Amino acid sequence: MLTTLFWGDNVNVVEKVGEYWKLDFTRRIWNKDTKKYEWVKYDAAIPKETHFRESPILKIRFVDVGQGDAAIIESPQGKLVLLDGGEGDELYHYVSASWAHILRSKSLESEAIVVTHGDADHFVGLTNLLNKTRGHNQPILVVKRIYQNGLVKAPEQVKDEDTFGKTKTKNGKTYIIDLIDDPRTIPDSRLNKPFKEWKKTLNSLTAQNQNIEIRRIAYGDDESFSFLEDEGIQIQVLGPIVEEIDGLPALRYFQGERGGLMPSQTINGHSVILKLTYGNVRVLFGADLNAESESGLLESSRNTKTSLASEILKVPHHGSADFDPLMFQAVSPAVSIISSGDENALKEYIHPRAGLVGALGKYSNPTVEKPLIYVTEMVAFFERVGKASIQRLEATKKEEKEPFETPNAYIKKTYGIVHIRTDGKRVLVATHSGRPDMKESYAFNVDNKGKITFEAKTRAL
Repeated sequence: MLTTLFWGDNVNVVEKVGEYWKLDFTRRIWNKDTKKYEWVKYDAAIPKETHFRESPILKIRFVDVGQGDAAIIESPQGKLVLLDGGEGDELYHYVSASWAHILRSKSLESEAIVVTHGDADHFVGLTNLLNKTRGHNQPILVVKRIYQNGLVKAPEQVKDEDTFGKTKTKNGKTYIIDLIDDPRTIPDSRLNKPFKEWKKTLNSLTAQNQNIEIRRIAYGDDESFSFLEDEGIQIQVLGPIVEEIDGLPALRYFQGERGGLMPSQTINGHSVILKLTYGNVRVLFGADLNAESESGLLESSRNTKTSLASEILKVPHHGSADFDPLMFQAVSPAVSIISSGDENALKEYIHPRAGLVGALGKYSNPTVEKPLIYVTEMVAFFERVGKASIQRLEATKKEEKEPFETPNAYIKKTYGIVHIRTDGKRVLVATHSGRPDMKESYAFNVDNKGKITFEAKTRAL
């Protein structure tokens, strides 16, 4: 049985024995007989040439949630910030496994949760996570702050112009002036099903903690993440970019080529966009930006002289074809992470698009000979299990709901998690595989002028 340790993982060293360091190790194991997880303590050993460090590092995990987004920022002091949560239970399962050593005795604490925008594949998984308990009716996660972009969706049957509430037209453009600071204040009749469930969850959180902060953030609200400043971590809020219309904060309603209002483009384009800086290392979280909003972000960065350049990019909108290549050129990443995955025919978007991947390669950092492009689905491991009977979870026709057999069934055995770890100068990027003793990892250093130098050999710790 092997456990892979990455640079920055905590270990309890007992003593040096011959050619190895002996570790005191406890692992959560699934007992097939009792059908429960059990904690098993056992001895472990790692080679004596392993390098140890006393100071912790910044960790970022891009969690495989299928078609959706979820990322976890963990500061050196252990402060957690969650960005989105996918649509299913994947984030819950990842959190419950990765922090099992904490959850066995207490709830996990998060400084902030950021809902970049109100599409189900970005926040329904957070509803699921926040409603889970760890036993004795204690929550899995306790959160201090929840930030969102101010747009809540109405039920599907409403007209496009009413999707986000009140609007105002000025100079031939339509603006949303009904920006919501706190979804708890909105009547259920104005909310679609995912938002109704989210509101219910927020009310439950309030009952547990009256001091929870729930509010809208936009460009320039950098103080929202001031709790990380004592660790030398800066987070800039670069979007959404709010305008003022007749004295009211407003977000422009995106329109199609023929002038029709486009709710989907609008809520995506006004995602919360964050840029994290730690030492010499920068990470840009692109949420679900599209070509039009990327163009607006580029214009804003030029006007305010704000650099978008980042060594690591969470690629916008799962690798959609709706992108502006100049955005990638401005970021010039060495590492790009695309969060996407096939689930069923109803949620097939052909993500990532081939043109998008090609553009990422073309506009990656020109000083890097072999830039890294990750797709969470591609770094997952699927095992063929042969013949299986399958019940569709979603279907459009009655006959599609009937179970069917396939001779070529697969199950996902290893999820496509992309790990980023850095001390502000050195960066480790690592992913798993179908074998516990086989990982793909790269390490590079970033100097104070942004020069990137890859290491010839990556160390495990």
